[in-house]
Amino acid sequence: MGEGEDNQRVERIERGTEERMRPHSNHQGLSSGPKRDQDLYLGCLTKQHLIMISVAVGLVVLLIIIIVPAVVLTKKPAPPPAVSTGEDMLDFLLQSGDISKLDGLLATWYHRANSKEEMNKALASDAMILEADVTLEGYGTPSEKPIPIMAHPPDIYSDNTLDQWLDAVLASRKGMKLDFKSLESVGLSLDLLSQKNSSRGINRPVWLNADILRGPNVPDFVPPVNGTRFLQLIQEKFSDVTLSPGWKVAYAPPLFTETYTRTMVENMYDMIKDVPQRVTFPVHVLLVRSGWQHISWLLSQSSRFSLTLWQGSVHPNIVDLLFVRDNSHPARVYYDIYEPTLSAFKEAARQQGRLRRFYPGGDLMDFLHPTHNSDPNFLSTVTHGNSLAVRWFTVTDQTSLLAQLSDGTGGMLVVQVASDSRRPGVPLVQGSEKSSEPQTLQDVLQLLGQRADVPWGVYLQVHTVQLLQASLTLLHSAYSREKLYRPVWVSMEGLQSRDNTKEYVSTVEKLFPYITLVLKEKNWPPQIPATVTGLSQRVALHLNAALLPKGKEELHSLMGMMNRYDLIVEEDTKSSAEVFTVLKGLLSQRRGGANTNLYVISDQS
Repeated sequence: MGEGEDNQRVERIERGTEERMRPHSNHQGLSSGPKRDQDLYLGCLTKQHLIMISVAVGLVVLLIIIIVPAVVLTKKPAPPPAVSTGEDMLDFLLQSGDISKLDGLLATWYHRANSKEEMNKALASDAMILEADVTLEGYGTPSEKPIPIMAHPPDIYSDNTLDQWLDAVLASRKGMKLDFKSLESVGLSLDLLSQKNSSRGINRPVWLNADILRGPNVPDFVPPVNGTRFLQLIQEKFSDVTLSPGWKVAYAPPLFTETYTRTMVENMYDMIKDVPQRVTFPVHVLLVRSGWQHISWLLSQSSRFSLTLWQGSVHPNIVDLLFVRDNSHPARVYYDIYEPTLSAFKEAARQQGRLRRFYPGGDLMDFLHPTHNSDPNFLSTVTHGNSLAVRWFTVTDQTSLLAQLSDGTGGMLVVQVASDSRRPGVPLVQGSEKSSEPQTLQDVLQLLGQRADVPWGVYLQVHTVQLLQASLTLLHSAYSREKLYRPVWVSMEGLQSRDNTKEYVSTVEKLFPYITLVLKEKNWPPQIPATVTGLSQRVALHLNAALLPKGKEELHSLMGMMNRYDLIVEEDTKSSAEVFTVLKGLLSQRRGGANTNLYVISDQS
C-alpha cells in the first residue's frame, strides 16, 4: 500500500509538470505563445509601435530639413567689431581685409566725392578712403545758411549735405577724410559727427583736414583757416579723430616752385606738438623731395606723425616718389596720387634688387643696416645696427679705393680734401698730390656713381671755405644726375669762431644742404653754436678721445648730447681704454627714441 501511494504521487507530479508546460488557449481558443514571439521586435516593440516611431522620426527629420536652412538664411551676419574714429587708418584697412600689410602705398583714395553722383561712384568703386570737401551752404553770401554741404571752392551750393553724405558713407565700410575749407563749417560738422557716432556708430577712422598755415608760394593776402580755433573745436566737440593739418600751397612752374622751409615746419610743429591725436601732414608731392631735410625732421619728431602726399594737376616723377619711399617707413606715408602714376609707382616699388635712392643727409646706420631692406646680405658686417662695428677707411689713392669698393663689406670713406697747387680751387684727395695722376674729389664721386650698389658713405674733411664751396658744388651736380644715393658727411677745419661756423652753415644751406654737418671740436666741453642747434639736418660732433673727460658724470653729460647729435670719437695710441669702456657701457644703457649713434674711428679702422 505504501508502494502504491508512492506511485500515485509520482504520476500526479508528472501530470502537473506536463500541464504547466502546455500552452494556454486565448479566448478564441487559439494558441498565442509562438505568435506573440513572432510579433515582438527588439524584445518589446510591436509592428504598430515601429510604424508610429518611424512616422515620428520622419516628421522630425522633415522639420529639421525645413527649419535649419531657413534659420541659416535669415540669420544676420555678426556685426563687425566696433572701431574707434581715432583708430589708425592702416590698422582699420588691414582688419577689414582691404590691405595685406601695414603699408600706406596700398591704401586707395577717391577725391572730391562731393555731389551725390560722385559720392555714389566712390561708394561703388574699389577706393578704400573717400575724400570730400565741407563748406556752408551759400558761404560768404547774404543767403548763407548754417548747413554743412559737400562742395569744393568756388562752389558754395550742392545737392548733397554733410548729413546725407554721412548716412550714405556709413552704410559702407570705407574710411573718410573731410576737408574743411572754412572755419565756419567746422563746429557744425563736428556736432553732426558726434550725433552720428552716438546714434548709429561711425565705426571707422575719421580724418579731419584744414590748411591752417601759409605754405610755399602763397602770398600773405591769402589767409589759411584759423589753426588755433580749428584744433580747439576738435578737442571740445569731437576729439577722437586723426588730425590732418596742412599748409596752403601754390605750385605753378617755372616761377612758383619754392619748397617747404624750416620756419614752415617749425610753426606747424609748434601748433600740434601737444595734441593727443594721431597727425598726418598733407604735403604737396612735387615739393616733398626738395624739402625733405625739413619734412623728414618733422616726421621724426613723433611716432604719431605720418605724411599724406597729394598732387594737383601735374603728375609727380616716379623717381621722386621712390625717393620718399626709400627714406621712410612704409606705414608712415600715404600716397594720395592719381592714375596712371600710382600704378607705375607701385610697379617700380615692387621691383626686387632696385637701387635704393638714399637721402645723402640720412642716418648712416639706416644706410648700412636698412630696417626695411629685403636683401639680408646688403651689409653683413654691420649687424643689429651696431654703430661701433662700422668700418672707416681713409682714401689716399685710386688703387686702394677700388680695392675697398670691390671688397663689398662697406662702411665710411674718409676723404681729406686738399687744394691742387697746379689747379687752384680744384678739390684734391690729400695724399695723392705727389703721384703722377693726383686723384680729385670728382674722380672719387664718379667712381662711387659707377658703383652705386656698394654700401659706402663719404666723409669729406675740408680745409677752406673755397674748397667747401667747390666740394658742395660737385656733390650737388652728382645728386642732380641721380649719382649720389649714399650718406655724405662734411666738416670744415678752423671753426673756432662763431662767424666761421655761420659762414660754414650758410654755405651748406645755399649750395647743397642734403648732408650731415660735422663739427670738429677741439675743446671740452663742446661749444655748440646757436647757428647749428636750429638746423633740420643731422649734426655730428667729432671729438678726439684725448679730450674726453675721465669722470663718469661728465661722460654722462656727453651721452646726453646724443639725444640730438651723432658722436664721432677718434681714437689714437694715447686714448684711454677706460673712457671707451665707459662710453660703450653708457651707449648700451641708453633709452628713448633718439636715432643718433656713437662711432669710433681708430688707428686700426
